[in-house]
Amino acid sequence: MSPHISADTLNFPNGLPTGYRRLAKEPTFDAQKHLQLEQPGETISLNSLGYTKADLRECPSMFGVCSAFRILSDAGIEVMLDLCHKMYSNRNSSLGTGNNRLGSYIRGAGYRSQFVRDFCDSPELAEHLSNLAGTPLARHSVPAVACGINYAPEDISRAVDSWHTDSVSFDVVMMVSDPSNLDGGEFQYFSGTKHEGEQLLGVKAEHGGTADLPDERVTTIEFPKAGYGFMQQGNMIFHRACKLNQRAERITMIPSFVVTPSTANDATNSINMSAWDDPGIITELARHEAWRSAARLNELVDDLQLNDNHDMVIEKLEQALKPLLSFHENLKNTGDNNA
Repeated sequence: MSPHISADTLNFPNGLPTGYRRLAKEPTFDAQKHLQLEQPGETISLNSLGYTKADLRECPSMFGVCSAFRILSDAGIEVMLDLCHKMYSNRNSSLGTGNNRLGSYIRGAGYRSQFVRDFCDSPELAEHLSNLAGTPLARHSVPAVACGINYAPEDISRAVDSWHTDSVSFDVVMMVSDPSNLDGGEFQYFSGTKHEGEQLLGVKAEHGGTADLPDERVTTIEFPKAGYGFMQQGNMIFHRACKLNQRAERITMIPSFVVTPSTANDATNSINMSAWDDPGIITELARHEAWRSAARLNELVDDLQLNDNHDMVIEKLEQALKPLLSFHENLKNTGDNNA
């Protein structure tokens, strides 16, 4: 096994993307001290939101979204909030992740903070979330989305994040600051399918839309306090973080996860993410697609049979290589987004 690949996911690349600064003198993450993992009170399935069997064929489980549950201990909250404050001056410079996505955020926080990286890499966290999701998960192999942080935008007339779906299969939204101080800034999801959401707003789900959806179809997630978060199958749940009515500190951490093993179907949309302007994102995505393709090709060595006909061999090879080749072709056609 390559020294750069763990049993479950890819290690972070060596070095730092241009412009990112690593924090010094951090506390050491200790799962026994900093985690307090509890169960959600409610879980909503994808089929209860209106998805059909055809929609769900490629989904790794029926898990849709759940209510907020405790993740961090009091000690964990104290450290995480302090680190988010220290990283604020080094947040990403882009104005958004899609045509209508706005906000103030950090992607790849694990580059800047070893504590954050170890939290996102925690086996205890992955096991807890895997049990909730009904499918094995590991910290996302693309560092940009593995450890994200959202801050309140400087212009509070804008949403923290508009209606959208994510470019990954599973993610967690965890409140790091005190939610009792907020007027507005609610996290909401659409009680319907992403296809309905796209039609109602007239947008592509991953690009986002700023218009409102029908109030009776919108559910607000309640965060009892800092250190609580919820999980969603992010590529299937249409969701947003509302604008603040009054200026206040609003910090959320968004760790993302891949479905494992590396041969499993996973909804990471590398083509969509390749349009982001994060430094290092193209390399991160290329590593992700190469890793998944290598796993599928290795499995194919045993799957190919001597009596497979010409067309069967072609189809099996295409299925193993299709995501990587599609990503490669997209890069050739779009050129250097960071030039």
